[in-house]
Amino acid sequence: MNWLILFFDIAFALVAAVLCTLGLNTFKAIKHLGIGKSFWIPVFVYGALFLIGSVAKIFHEVGVELDLLTINTDEIVHVSWLLALCTLMFSIYNYSRKVKTMRGVPIPDASKELTPIEKQATELLKRIEKLKNKKG
Repeated sequence: MNWLILFFDIAFALVAAVLCTLGLNTFKAIKHLGIGKSFWIPVFVYGALFLIGSVAKIFHEVGVELDLLTINTDEIVHVSWLLALCTLMFSIYNYSRKVKTMRGVPIPDASKELTPIEKQATELLKRIEKLKNKKG
């Protein structure tokens, strides 16, 4: 058993697990906003696929006898990592398309005079933020 390879496989698995967790938690946190679905779900899938490949390599390196893993370990690892990279590429492409379409949207002018309702909403948001800071 090569301990250095095992160490790096475990490190890959841990990073993939953290990426998977962050992707899922971020998506859940911003789900109510209706944004991020096209980016954070693929990040979760990307992390999960890398985790599958890393776990397969760890089992193979340690010598755990699972029929599917011992016969096709390299194939499983390479296919899962290829799918992960394709998923990442798709999510970045999709996200960049959305950013390009957002470029055409004009940015609101900050010097524009606010209506009374907008002023009240701004003040209310400032008060809420102050209350959050006091509690936190």
